[in-house]
Amino acid sequence: MKFNRQTNISREGWYYLLVVILVFGGAMLREVNLLLMLAGMLAGPLLFSWRIVRLSLRGLVVERKVPHGVCAGDLLVASVHLKNTRRRFGSWGVVVEEQIQREGSGRRERAIRPNVLYPYVRAGESRKGGYRGRLVRRGLYRLGPMRVSTRFPFGLLCRTITTDETATLTVLPRQGQLTQRWSARRREAFAGAHRRERRHGLEGDFFGTREWRSGDSRRWIHWRSSARRGALVVRQFEQPRNQDLALLVDLWQPKKPAPEQLDNVELAVSFAATVVADLCRKGGSNLWLGTTGQETQAMRGPTSAILLNDAMQHLALAEAHRDDGLPELLKTALTEIDPGTEVVLVSTRPVDLADTERFAALWSDPNSRSLVRRIRCIDTSSEELDDYFQVE
Repeated sequence: MKFNRQTNISREGWYYLLVVILVFGGAMLREVNLLLMLAGMLAGPLLFSWRIVRLSLRGLVVERKVPHGVCAGDLLVASVHLKNTRRRFGSWGVVVEEQIQREGSGRRERAIRPNVLYPYVRAGESRKGGYRGRLVRRGLYRLGPMRVSTRFPFGLLCRTITTDETATLTVLPRQGQLTQRWSARRREAFAGAHRRERRHGLEGDFFGTREWRSGDSRRWIHWRSSARRGALVVRQFEQPRNQDLALLVDLWQPKKPAPEQLDNVELAVSFAATVVADLCRKGGSNLWLGTTGQETQAMRGPTSAILLNDAMQHLALAEAHRDDGLPELLKTALTEIDPGTEVVLVSTRPVDLADTERFAALWSDPNSRSLVRRIRCIDTSSEELDDYFQVE
C-alpha cells in the first residue's frame, strides 16, 4: 500500500501567519525589541503544530468494510476502523474521508465524499466508526482513495495521508411489485403451450391410484391395492409443469437523453429485475436473460439463488445505448431458447415486430417467424406498464 503525505497551511493558518509577518515586519522597521519577542512567541504555535500534526498520523491504520451489494435507494452502511499502532502518544481530532465515484457512465459524475471523525484514538487501541447514506443510481462504484487528516491542536496546519487502497461496490437495481394481472397474463401465455416436464423418480410424484387401462405399463400396477380391490389398479403420477421465460431488455436512449428518458431506462431495468427475482424465488424453471447496449449480452440457466445474483449483477451494469441492438438480440434469443419458452420483450420505446425491414433476418426464417408472433412486448414509456408493475 502506498501513501501520499503532505502538510498544508489551513485558511486560519494563513491568517495567523499574516499576523506574525506584520508583527515581525513592524518590529524590524521600528526596531522594537518587544515586538520581536512577540513575533517569536507567535511563531511558536506554528512550529508546535507542525511537529504535532506529523506525529499524530504516524502508525495509523485505516480499514473499511462495505457490503458486497446493495439495491439502489436502500440504506448503505459502511464501517471504518482506525487503529493506532504506536506504543505511546494518542491521536486527536482525526478525520477519515472516503471518496465514492460511480463508474461506467458516459459522463463523469461528481464524487461523494463522506467522512468520519475520531475525537481521540489511544495508543495501541482502535476505534470503530462509519458512515451511512443512499446511492440512488444502480451501477458499479469505486470506493477510495481514503484520506486521513488532522488539524490538531490549533487548526493552523493540516496533515493529510492519502492511501491508494480502493474497493468496488455494486449497486443492484431497485425492485418493485408485480401486479396480479402480470401473474394472470403468465398463466394465460402457457395455457395449451408446450411445457417442459420435470420428473421425480421414475415416472413422477406418486399421488394416488386408478383403474387399469389398456396400454398401461405393468410397472405401474399397485399389487397390494389390486389384491384388496380384486381388480388391477395402477399408480398415478403427477408431473409438475415448468414455465420457462426468455426476458429481453432493450435499453435504448437517444444521444442526448432528457431526464424522463433516463428515468425510463431505470424503470425498465427495475421491472426486469423484479421479474427475475420473482421467477427465481418460485424456482422450477429456466431463464434466458439478454440486454442490448454497446454489445448484446445474454445469460441463461435454471432459476436459483446463484442465477439471481448473477442476473442482478448483469442488470446493475447494463448501460443504455443509442444504437439499435434489438434485431441482434432477438436473433440470438430465438436461436438459443427452447421450444415453448415464453418470450417477453421489455423496451424503453415502442416496438413494432411486424416491421419486416427492421427485422428482416427474423421474418426470412420460417422458424423465427412463428416465434416472433408470440413475443409479448412491454413498452416502459407507456402507461401499459402500470398494469403489471408498481414501483416501491
